[in-house]
Amino acid sequence: MSERNENELNDKEQRTNEEIERELEESGAVNEEPTGLELDKNENDEDIADNTDSQVAPTAHEPSSKNSTAIVVPWVIAAIAIAALIFVLLKNPTDGLNKTVGSMDGATFTTADLYEEMSKQGGEEQQASLLDSLMTVKLINLEAEEAGATVSDADIKAELDKIKTENNIPTDEALEAALQQSGMTLDSFKEQISTQMKLRKIFEKNNPASEADMKAYFEKNKEQYSTPKQVQASHILLQTKEEAEAVLAELKAGKDFATLAKEKSQDPGSKGSGGELGYFGKGQMNAGFEEAAFKLAKGEMSGVVEAESGFHIIKVTDIKEAVTPTYDEVKDKVKQGFYDEKIQAEGQAWMEQAKKDRNFKNLLTKEPEPTASASAGASPEATPEATATTQE
Repeated sequence: MSERNENELNDKEQRTNEEIERELEESGAVNEEPTGLELDKNENDEDIADNTDSQVAPTAHEPSSKNSTAIVVPWVIAAIAIAALIFVLLKNPTDGLNKTVGSMDGATFTTADLYEEMSKQGGEEQQASLLDSLMTVKLINLEAEEAGATVSDADIKAELDKIKTENNIPTDEALEAALQQSGMTLDSFKEQISTQMKLRKIFEKNNPASEADMKAYFEKNKEQYSTPKQVQASHILLQTKEEAEAVLAELKAGKDFATLAKEKSQDPGSKGSGGELGYFGKGQMNAGFEEAAFKLAKGEMSGVVEAESGFHIIKVTDIKEAVTPTYDEVKDKVKQGFYDEKIQAEGQAWMEQAKKDRNFKNLLTKEPEPTASASAGASPEATPEATATTQE
């Protein structure tokens, strides 16, 4: 697929990130950091330069679908720098505060100095919100211990591998680069995954689902587990119909498609690879290009196709038909999706009850001041005697 296609898909994924961040901001989380994963595919495993010349490539329209691990639970954790620092301090109470993090002639700066300054800059409301997030994560850990819900390093690694596969991220380094763009580290993301997995296991124990429940969920969300039809195609792009017809004549005369694409295509994003665009599904290319490509059989070549970006000659090199798996083939994914949906629907109520049961008290949170209307409402009502006296 050309660079323009990749960049436009990445732009749409970035908009998805921003939507999630807005949800977090509305929920009161600190520094609006998403708790599920929404990573820009391809953006971090290779540096994709801005290429204004690639504007002639067929236009991508479809944002990538959310993977099953991308759940948003705003009240679980706010993953920001101060929170990460506090976790370090809690894990290393002796060395953490006194560790030297900076120095100059005449002065030394410790972790305690840094934390104090960060706390000052954060303000009272941010500190209260941060403490609430920290206490909430601890509460989940305590509830998990009581429920016997453990998450091993192997569990976290398996989840990370799944996330990389579903987001087309080839290496750990590429994942770290993607996380860095979201202001996260791999360690903080692992903490986040561990918290989410523990929460899911708590819900599994407290809300055991029957096979019938799981199958009903699968039928309701079958499309989520299906793979739509995709075609693999190459194209040669020309700016005029006359140029395209001339190239088409050469192809019909037996010239090699890839060779002519390298020589004559005006799409710099794909001409180097012989016009290869990779696999794409419906909704990813502009309408005229897509309609023509999906009408072709494997190995078939189109005539001259006029689309938004110019005149194309398209050749379909492979077709992947739509696949709808059986319940048994995706049973584990269905179970995860079932409980993630239940957490979204019932998690807030569960959290409030857990806080109440554990006498959860954030002493940095200020009690809301009574409003003027409330104060007026609290005033004693005038008695008939007082009214009569006033009238007199």
